[in-house]
Amino acid sequence: MSDAPNPSPEAPEAPAKPVLTASQAKRANQSLKGMIISVLLTLAVVVPVIALNPGSTENTYKPNVDVATVAAQAGQAADFAPVSPEVPEGWYPNFARWNSGSADGIDYWEVGFVTGDRGFVWLRQTADANPTWIAQHSDSAPVTGDRTVDGTTWELRDKSGLRTLVLESGGSTVMLTGETSWEDLDAAARAVTRGLEPSPTP
Repeated sequence: MSDAPNPSPEAPEAPAKPVLTASQAKRANQSLKGMIISVLLTLAVVVPVIALNPGSTENTYKPNVDVATVAAQAGQAADFAPVSPEVPEGWYPNFARWNSGSADGIDYWEVGFVTGDRGFVWLRQTADANPTWIAQHSDSAPVTGDRTVDGTTWELRDKSGLRTLVLESGGSTVMLTGETSWEDLDAAARAVTRGLEPSPTP
């Protein structure tokens, strides 16, 4: 037998580099140009749409609600003077309406205020309040005491942070409800007290 060494394995051949013909290169360039043009046309359509419709922010929309005007209109149907409180700077109303024809027969005035720290206070006022109506609009919160704001004492109801202040004044009952800070509720109570018409002198 021969002890001659085995021949060394052949080195692998380098992969062949594809060569494009002139027509193939032209078609490839045309495809690239077409893709770029398509992208630019898409951007030309999309960018103006985005510019005209910016993303919403929490301060983008504030309803234009004239509480005093709506209160005056509601006063024509109510047998009390609907309160139109002057709330602190930075607050704004997002609705004001007169509710009538409800199943329980109780007509009432209501306004919703967004507070300066993005809280919410709901004002309701009626001349026909009863325990059932008050419980319904305070989520059946129990009476937990009183709260005095600038010398006016309100009944306090509290249930898991949903706080309600109740005040009887001038022949009507006012409720202030919200999952908000005491500062907000006190500010709302202060504004309502100032806005209530004084009781007629007997």
